[in-house]
Amino acid sequence: MSTFRNLVRASGRVMRRLFRRRIDARTQEIVDLVQQVPAFEHCSTGALYALAEAMHRRSYRRGEVLYYEGDPGLGLYVIEQGRIQLRSEAEPGVAKMLRDLRPGEAFGVLSILGDFERLETAETLTEARVLGFFRPDLKNIIKRNPSAGAEIMMALARWIGGQHVELVHVVSEQSGKDIALQSYADAATAVSS
Repeated sequence: MSTFRNLVRASGRVMRRLFRRRIDARTQEIVDLVQQVPAFEHCSTGALYALAEAMHRRSYRRGEVLYYEGDPGLGLYVIEQGRIQLRSEAEPGVAKMLRDLRPGEAFGVLSILGDFERLETAETLTEARVLGFFRPDLKNIIKRNPSAGAEIMMALARWIGGQHVELVHVVSEQSGKDIALQSYADAATAVSS
């Protein structure tokens, strides 16, 4: 019996080696970057490979806009090279810089989870190369590899949830805890309606 078991184990190892997924250099490069992005730090290697294979590489010249405030959002971006500025027009004609993003940072994440308008404008400060990951890509991963899709969704939900909690803390420090929590409750009510 042990000879048979050894034979089965040996054939299993041979089969795994023969049918092991061959990872190309592009995919490995993307995995190496994406695993450093805080939004995906809790993803397994398998989920990271599924994500990397679905990402789209785009290059932009200095001063190009990736999307405008108010545009319908379709997905998220991860910066590979260059710098990108997120800005908002709080008042017509008056742009306010919100963040200066660098390689390894993700932005536009909220859009992958639903039909949300962009809250800011994203413009390149230098030549930039980004990785795009869009809602249809996530849906394809969920169809082909449900566990990887669920893992990616959970990672994004955890990251966005952390941002919401931090937002309440920031508003609490600036305007008081009562106002922060009431604003959060008002937002929850508005979304539920």
